[in-house]
Amino acid sequence: MPRTVAVLGGGISGLAACYYLIRAPQPPKVILIEASQRLGGWIRSVRGEDGAVFELGPRGIRPAGELGARTLLMVMLGGAWLQALESGGQKLSQELFQQQAQKAVATQLGLKKPPTQSLVSLHKSCIPQYTLGHWQRLEAAAQFLAKHQLPLTLAGASYEGVSVNDCIESGRRAAAQVLNAIPDL
Repeated sequence: MPRTVAVLGGGISGLAACYYLIRAPQPPKVILIEASQRLGGWIRSVRGEDGAVFELGPRGIRPAGELGARTLLMVMLGGAWLQALESGGQKLSQELFQQQAQKAVATQLGLKKPPTQSLVSLHKSCIPQYTLGHWQRLEAAAQFLAKHQLPLTLAGASYEGVSVNDCIESGRRAAAQVLNAIPDL
């Protein structure tokens, strides 16, 4: 009788893990458990009032603690808009970025109320990064799972990369780890 594997979360990493699990030579029964009404996690397309389509991607990096648990939206501004400000001599301030972010989400997503809390950071020429000590916490979690022989594998943007490709690879590796741990597969 085939083993059953439960995948918690239908984001891109969970979907990738399901895909690789069911394509195994002797696939286990796979159950996908998703809390929301749609698959894809943070990845989705949103159409603004003007018809423009915005692609939202995985966002596993949030502020720590209570604020991070309630973070619903990350706005990344840059490109031509930022270059125009810099070339025009505009002072780049947190207030300016927050105003522009609020204007963007009001226009593009219809969110008119200001956020209850904001965290504004300027990171030029980069993507979001994990907080200091992330890799040590990740290694400690892996050691804990191994020590206690827990049948759990972690995958997703919160662990080893925030890009879509990272999330898919994370799901693939999780599926491979699960398949290797099942004795009769």
